[in-house]
Order: sequence, then structure tokens, then C-alpha cells
Amino acid sequence: MNKLQSTLVIILALIGIVVGTKVFWAPKKMETIVQMARSKGSPQARVKIVEFVDFQCPACAFGIKYLKTFFDQHPNDLYLQVKYFPLTNFHHHAMISALYSECAARQGKFWALDDLMIPQQAQWAQLISPDPVFQSMAVQVGMNMDQLNACLASDDARRVINDEKSLGQSLGIASTPTYFINNKMVVGTKSLQDELKTYFPN
Repeated sequence: MNKLQSTLVIILALIGIVVGTKVFWAPKKMETIVQMARSKGSPQARVKIVEFVDFQCPACAFGIKYLKTFFDQHPNDLYLQVKYFPLTNFHHHAMISALYSECAARQGKFWALDDLMIPQQAQWAQLISPDPVFQSMAVQVGMNMDQLNACLASDDARRVINDEKSLGQSLGIASTPTYFINNKMVVGTKSLQDELKTYFPN
């Protein structure tokens, strides 16, 4: 092998490493971006909350509304991240509502859909299929419907949801809503309110 051939082999090898690295890291990078779409507030805030939810859970709906109001009152002091914990044994629409939420997050519409989905929980929870309602909500928040339906049909969104539920189970979560407030596990909305009062007594 002459010098030119050796140089070409080295260049091709380096290209392969770069391309392979991009392929390896791309899913992780995308997953991080999507998780950021399910977060709000400053990561440097003094109170950090990770919220594990089932969108069909009535207590979760109350907690989501409470945190929204609380966040509006303390926008600079809170950082909130939402993770999925669908209780599919109890709630028939737990997975599909999580899927719509995850697909909305991938279009930067997580919070907009959340603002429609949660106040109407009592209505869509009673339906045989909530798809028409969720589709209508997606249109209202300006989602790309082709992208939405492709996302719903893919395995990737479901994998993310199941991975986050597995993470929650590994942390000892058995019910929803469960929160981690500055890494302390807090179960239920009453405990959430009590814990936040220790940071915001007034």
C-alpha cells in the first residue's frame, strides 16, 4: 500500500467514525430535545420538580392545574419537567393520551395540548375512543396532522413512554401523581401542596 492509499484509508476511517458517532448520538439528542419540550422554567431555579403523570388520572389533573397556577405565581423560582407514568390497568385511555402528548411535544406543542386536554379530562375519559377529540385538539393548537399521525403509528413514541414508566418504577413509584421536588419523592397532590409550602410559606 503506497502513501496515497494509506492516506485515503485513514480519511475513510475517520469519516466512518464521524458518521457512526452522529448516528449513535442522534436519537439521544432528539430525546433530550423532546424532554425539554416537556419542561418549563429555568433549570437554575431553586425548586426543581419532576412530575410523573397519567393524563387520565383525576388527581393528576388537579395537580397539573395546581402547578400551572403555582408556576404562574412563581415563574422564576420553579423548573418543571413532566414524565409519563400511564396506569394502563386502571385507565383505558392512559396510553393514548400519553402518546398524543408525546407527539405534541415533538412539535413543540406539549403545553398547548395539555391546556386543552386536562380541563376536558372528565369528558374524553368517558368515551369509547378519545381519538376524535384529541385530533380536534391537535388541530386547534396548530399541529401538523401528517406528522402527528405518523408519530402515533410509530413505535418510538410508545418506547419513550414505557421507558419513562420503567424509570419511575425503578424509583419506587406505584401511583400517580408522584413528584420529585429537589430530588425528594412526594406522592399525591396534598403532599405536593404541603411540600411547596416549605419553599413558599406565604
